[in-house]
Amino acid sequence: MDIQQIIGQLKDKFGDNFDIAKVTSALKGLDLKNLDFSEIVSKLHASGLLDNVNLDSLKGNVLDGLKEKAGGMLGGLFGK
Repeated sequence: MDIQQIIGQLKDKFGDNFDIAKVTSALKGLDLKNLDFSEIVSKLHASGLLDNVNLDSLKGNVLDGLKEKAGGMLGGLFGK
């Protein structure tokens, strides 16, 4: 996922309630190829760049993502 795609998704999800220039600058410092969207949002929020947005809508997505990753890892262990 590239920076423009992430900014687009952030705008779709949260509108213009964040500083696009600061978020873009922060994203340039991250290794985006190994992160999914919810991890990126969590990192931006932890950096204080998404303080004005409501992250409650992402909680379910984060849990689902973690369950999916764990299932994939455990499935691989058990030949599933």
